[in-house]
Amino acid sequence: MTPFLAWATGPLVGHLRAALTAISVTLLAGYFVLVLLQVFFRYVLNESLFWAEELVRGAMFWGVMISVGLVAASRAHIRIEILELMLPPAGRRYVVALTDALTVAFALTLMWAGIEFVNRTWFQRSPLLDVPKYTVYLAIPIGAAIEAVMTLLTWQQHEPSDEPTDRTL
Repeated sequence: MTPFLAWATGPLVGHLRAALTAISVTLLAGYFVLVLLQVFFRYVLNESLFWAEELVRGAMFWGVMISVGLVAASRAHIRIEILELMLPPAGRRYVVALTDALTVAFALTLMWAGIEFVNRTWFQRSPLLDVPKYTVYLAIPIGAAIEAVMTLLTWQQHEPSDEPTDRTL
């Protein structure tokens, strides 16, 4: 990556990470509170929040799909590091570039499949909340697009080192 490109994308990546982190934390806190309310209503008041479970499932799905961009930007997806550690620095850079390219390819494939899934569920409604189902499934293409963009913006910013991420190696 050229120094200018690294300088230009640095603030953008920082702002995107901050926004994605804020959204993820807000969703996590929201469904945490909903689950606590559900337990309180069910076991203390002997009532049920019939709509809360469906809302929590949707929020969890959105939370995972939004957070996948943060994971991609940090290069924290599950991977086997032993090959990287066995190679010289030039080989490590090649492996990192290959894994970044595969991550982008997977994210774009997932985005395409997510768009198809949204199209199939366009006229369906959720049983309890009576909202369109595509509002939940829209998280798939949006999360995949975020993952692809974050991977491209942080391309080659992760200089491979001799130190494994997993300290047990």
